[in-house]
Amino acid sequence: MGGKSSTQKTENKPPKWATPLFQESASEAQRIYDSGAGGNVYQGQTVAGLGGTTKSGISGIRSAAAGFNDPDVKNNLTDWASGNNVMSNPHFNEALQGQLDDTAAQVQSQFSGAGRYGSGANTGVLANKLGNIRAGALSNQYNQDVGNMFTAGNALTNWNQANLGAQGAVTEAGQIEDQNKQAQLTADFTKWQSKDMQPWTRLGLLQSAAAGSAGNYGTNTQTQTQPFNAMQGIGALGSMFTKSDARLKAGIKPIGVKNGHTIYEWRYVGSSMRFRGVMAQDVIDINPSAVISQNGYYAVDYSRLGLEMEAA
Repeated sequence: MGGKSSTQKTENKPPKWATPLFQESASEAQRIYDSGAGGNVYQGQTVAGLGGTTKSGISGIRSAAAGFNDPDVKNNLTDWASGNNVMSNPHFNEALQGQLDDTAAQVQSQFSGAGRYGSGANTGVLANKLGNIRAGALSNQYNQDVGNMFTAGNALTNWNQANLGAQGAVTEAGQIEDQNKQAQLTADFTKWQSKDMQPWTRLGLLQSAAAGSAGNYGTNTQTQTQPFNAMQGIGALGSMFTKSDARLKAGIKPIGVKNGHTIYEWRYVGSSMRFRGVMAQDVIDINPSAVISQNGYYAVDYSRLGLEMEAA
């Protein structure tokens, strides 16, 4: 760049009555940082886990799905429902045989008293009576056994459905309890986090008040000067402060946020090399103690921001 050019020198300072607010803000920030407040790791539980009611409900559902707790009852009903016990009752056969024997004795006694024992009529009556008794008893027993078969099947179905439904209700109740426990843990964590960051939150209020009080006070002057090569002034303030005034930069492009500060990519006026870092005009509103002014331009102490300026 050659020849003379016109540059504008802008210097913004808060009024004297607002300066103590900025000074107090810087001192308070250092005190809070030294105290260890903010940025701590929460040591409490953040996941509630399954409660006793939920575990009980889950266990009950597994038991219901597996069947009855009493295997004898389950097996008996299963046999009936499958038809295995139809017409297989040994007591029925004993009772039927006893009834047949009694009937035969009565018929034989009647024919013997009439002097016709062993006759054809005797044999026919005996066979007819015994046949009717046997057929009727077998029919009644079969119908009764089939009825028991259907009853057992319905009992199995109703038992499992009722048991599963009851255990499902227990599980739903447990889930409500678990959700409430999780909400309590989340509330405890939020409360802890708010308390941990409270000093920094209050400091932010103080800084906002200071910035609002300072307003746009300052002076603007115009001077004629030779073209300024920004690269020649980058190290002028020593290793602690780095020229970060937006007026010394060109091709400025925001690329992200780090530690609460917007990060830009740019090149200094008069140079093609690009860098990444902050703009002093942004930092002065957030952390004024990290910015100084010299020869009309701002410079930033990156160490106070926890950042580094780097080549792009």
